[in-house]
Amino acid sequence: MYYFFYIPVGTEARVRGTPWGTLAIASLNAGIFLFFRFVPGFEPEFYRLTLQPGDPSILTSITSSFLHAGWIHLLSNLLYFGIFAPPIESRIGTVRFLATYLCFAGLANLAQAGWMLAIRPDLASMPILGMSGAVAGVMGLFLVRLYFARLKFAAVTLLYLQGFTRASKFTLPAVIAIALWFLLQGVYQLVQPVEGTAYVAHLTGLATGALLGFLMGLAGEARLERRLVIGDRYAERGEWYAAVGEYEHYLTKRPEDPDVLIRAARVHRVTQQTHVAHARFRQAIARLLKRNEVDEACDCFDEMKRLLGDAPLPAPDLLRIARRFEERGRPSDASRAYESYGRHYPDAPGAVTALLKCVDIERKILNNPGRAQFVCKELLKLPLRPDLERLARERLHAVEEALLVQRGGDRRKSA
Repeated sequence: MYYFFYIPVGTEARVRGTPWGTLAIASLNAGIFLFFRFVPGFEPEFYRLTLQPGDPSILTSITSSFLHAGWIHLLSNLLYFGIFAPPIESRIGTVRFLATYLCFAGLANLAQAGWMLAIRPDLASMPILGMSGAVAGVMGLFLVRLYFARLKFAAVTLLYLQGFTRASKFTLPAVIAIALWFLLQGVYQLVQPVEGTAYVAHLTGLATGALLGFLMGLAGEARLERRLVIGDRYAERGEWYAAVGEYEHYLTKRPEDPDVLIRAARVHRVTQQTHVAHARFRQAIARLLKRNEVDEACDCFDEMKRLLGDAPLPAPDLLRIARRFEERGRPSDASRAYESYGRHYPDAPGAVTALLKCVDIERKILNNPGRAQFVCKELLKLPLRPDLERLARERLHAVEEALLVQRGGDRRKSA
């Protein structure tokens, strides 16, 4: 006797940001279920919110999608929803996601009610409830927008007579996995429908989701992102020139994407195209700062310095990064950024102030008077106004005193 059980557990598609719409829908479904489950006396209201095939309405076709018959009904729907919804929401936006979800819920449940009235009028009094039709619609969007992604499955194989049990995991392309699911729903509906399972809602939801995905233009976006995924796979295998070709093709269509600019910069650095890598890193930092993602810009600047050494940024960008490093409690990075600003833009109004800031950080915070002395001497080589020269000499004097104290302490330790 042989049994094979499998369950989807995730997808390789990246989720960008927090999927607030997904969290709101999942929380609302769980909250409503718990309320009707544990608060007595609301059974009539529960029934009124379900969709009655004999008396359908647009309102109840949507409200019924937030009701569930039991724990397994709820958790199985939330499992599929949690896998497919976040990647889709992060790509089409929360507002569009919520609108399409409610659309799928209403259409799928109304289609199920219509089928029951036409084919099984004896079931007209059986209420329709659950979010599975809406989830199928999200799967349809996934099929169009992320057909190239792979779905992760966990499986258990049982051979009772042989006393053999094995757990495993595997992946399938999303287009194959969803197509097989769609085929099974059709087979179940035609051959041996299980009473209480809304196969027509599932089929309608998936078909509606796929159609709406094409109408929303998601197929073109999918083809473009597929190039990016292929580039990542090339990079993982060390096929650098193939990877950079895919990244650069993507950037011809989406030059404002800082994440891909960073990926391209890394690969250009590996292929010894240092000047192109510098340019891509600088573009990524500029885009991040434009979007006010200053922390991410700081991390990108730090990576650029580690991989490529000191490279100039536009003066306002470099100064903004230096200040943010200081605010984040990263004095070493702040010092290097201030120093870079002063060296690359010596004629800028804030260049001397930036170098003095570097000196103060090295001496007071990092306890590195030797480095502070070097920066002070380099600063005094510049043509300075008398007041600025006086400040620089005062800093140099304080640094040299700190060096004497430090050397005296070192001699005592060695003695």
